[in-house]
Amino acid sequence: MKHVMIGTAGHIDHGKTALVKALTGTDTDRLAEEKRRGITIDLGFAQMVLPGGTIAGIVDVPGHEKFIRNMLAGAGAIDLALMVVAADEGVMPQTREHLDILTLLGVQHGVVALTKCDLVDEETLELAKEDLREAFAGSFLQKAPVMEVSAVTGMGISALREALLLAVGKCPERGSGRPFRMPVDRVFTVDGFGTVVTGTVLGGTLSVGDPVVVCPQGLEARVRGLQSGGTDVAAVFAGQRAAANLGGIKRENIGRGSLLACRVLSCTRLDVRLDALPTAHILHHGSRLHLAIGTASVVCRLILLDQDMLYPGESAYAQLRLEQPVAAQYGDRFVVRFYSPLLTVGGGIVLDACPNKHKRSDPEVLSRLHCYRNGTLSDQLVYELSHALYTRRDLRERFLHCADAAFDEAWQVLLDRGMIMETGGLVGTPALMAESGQAILKALAAYHLEHPLSDGFPLSEMQKCFPAALMESLLEKGMIVRRDAAAALPEFVPLQTDAGSSAREKLFAAYRAAGFAPPAPASLAEKTGIAPEMVFRMLELLRRDGELICVGPELFFLRETVDCAKEKFETLTKRQESVRLSELRDALGASRKYTQAILEYFDEIGYTVRDGDVRRLK
Repeated sequence: MKHVMIGTAGHIDHGKTALVKALTGTDTDRLAEEKRRGITIDLGFAQMVLPGGTIAGIVDVPGHEKFIRNMLAGAGAIDLALMVVAADEGVMPQTREHLDILTLLGVQHGVVALTKCDLVDEETLELAKEDLREAFAGSFLQKAPVMEVSAVTGMGISALREALLLAVGKCPERGSGRPFRMPVDRVFTVDGFGTVVTGTVLGGTLSVGDPVVVCPQGLEARVRGLQSGGTDVAAVFAGQRAAANLGGIKRENIGRGSLLACRVLSCTRLDVRLDALPTAHILHHGSRLHLAIGTASVVCRLILLDQDMLYPGESAYAQLRLEQPVAAQYGDRFVVRFYSPLLTVGGGIVLDACPNKHKRSDPEVLSRLHCYRNGTLSDQLVYELSHALYTRRDLRERFLHCADAAFDEAWQVLLDRGMIMETGGLVGTPALMAESGQAILKALAAYHLEHPLSDGFPLSEMQKCFPAALMESLLEKGMIVRRDAAAALPEFVPLQTDAGSSAREKLFAAYRAAGFAPPAPASLAEKTGIAPEMVFRMLELLRRDGELICVGPELFFLRETVDCAKEKFETLTKRQESVRLSELRDALGASRKYTQAILEYFDEIGYTVRDGDVRRLK
């Protein structure tokens, strides 16, 4: 079943509320002051079932200029405009301002009701029609049907219903495949039930029992009950008016301007395309403005990104910096009014609801906004994936404004065409994937140059700079290798670097010169001119590679020296079955201390067997 929202628009006292009552039987003036003064002050709502079963909600907005803020709170969810103009007055200031607002909010379909036709003669009626043609020329109402009606006599009401039915048929259905969102326009309490909020469902579905988030506050609540059109329902859908009884939240913690959603939406900056009305004053960079978006109204600061002034009728990319957070997302329409005097000066579309602060005239920022303003969903996906690697889930979070089917289709087409690729759970364009891989390789090369004796770049530090999934992919491909808790280029060997080779030769010279009386590690820095920290790292590397043998605490011999000791031991065993320590000591020309350390090492590795004071080959 199709659901649409019809919104009235027009000057004060042109008969909007009376017309809604004639169409639906509902008096939308609910406040005592509205009854007393005979004017609409706040939003009113009614429902009309059109032939064919289409259900149309009607939001009746105030026409007085003092209540434009209230009008804006109701206009954001309108699919079809019912522009009301009294035949006895014609087009008036709020007629024009409401038309401007509807245009800025992206309303594209409408019907014009020429009311109070029972009060004018034929000549006045024709003058009123001519007035309409001139006022609406070039607007979305230029070709809209003009219906002559009287809410008092009932004249033309049936024909107006038919015209609305035809116009409703041209309105696209709101996306039920998108996540649920509902701007709150009324809040009240009901004895025995608690907090109740009303609004128009912009997208998705909400069911009884569902959890919801009150945005931008970030408060959690649960749906106890739902109504639409005064009837209890199990669920509400995109395009419907809904009343939701919420549990877990107090009346004072939610109000007009809040939004119910399935996740937290809270924005303090908005990147936008801003269109200035042709009748507006010049907008200056840094101006304070009133922003109306959804049902919210906040003060913001205008940051023009590519110029200093925005002239009437022109457009520009801008960032709105808000004094209070609002709930918004890509594609939302908005209106801005001067801070003082309160005049509507422009509006536009949100291109990014969670941007960083930008430097002005930044080509990269402007290029991205241009893509989001003019590009397709595929263009936007490729843009994001050419600038950063994402998991599919994280990227979907950035594109929650899209229906699931549209996102999935665009995603698959881009994969099939090779415009994006997936590696290790990360997705990016082929160029970015290659660039990101090269960045890791360059980082490793730089690290090896700066730390020539290190095994590699510690993985814990690398993962702060590069995606772990991409590093794992490079490991699987053999483009990098893991050494303990570090990553390295496959060809990197610490001892084969210039620094490593030089230090190795100096240490070898020192140990060769010492023979069977090796120097203490602490003395090697002075003997070789190698930095102390480098000495101990080199000893560890040479030990690990088997070129140095550790035979005791801080006691190292060159492997060739140990091999020489083995030869001497074997020579002795050819003349006698066993060898005493003193005999090997004399053969080596070494001290007892170092000879004993060598023999204990031989015992440890199973080269010799000790029997009392002698040793034999095992």
